[in-house]
Amino acid sequence: MRKRNCKSESRSERILDSISRSLDLPQDTVSGFAHIEISGNREVIVEGCQGVLEYGECAIALNTGRLTVRICGCELTIISMQNGQAVIKGIITGVEYC
Repeated sequence: MRKRNCKSESRSERILDSISRSLDLPQDTVSGFAHIEISGNREVIVEGCQGVLEYGECAIALNTGRLTVRICGCELTIISMQNGQAVIKGIITGVEYC
C-alpha cells in the first residue's frame, strides 16, 4: 500500500486547478468529483455517476468514484441514466455525501 504524501496531493490539486482554470471548467469536472444540480425539491441531476448502490422509493445511492451520493425523499425514481449522468425525480428531502 502506498503512503499518501501531503506535498504530492497539494501539487496534484494545484495542477488540477490550473487545468480547470485554463479550460474554463469547474474544478470538480477535472478532479473526479460529481457535479450535482438540484431543481427545487423535485429533480436531481448527478454527473459523474458510475453506478447505483441503492435503489428504493425513499432513497437512491449513487457511486460517483470518490464519494457516494445518497438522495433521500419520497416517490424517487431514476428517470434516465446514461453517459455518466443520472436524473432522479420525486420529492427530494435531502442529499447526503459519504
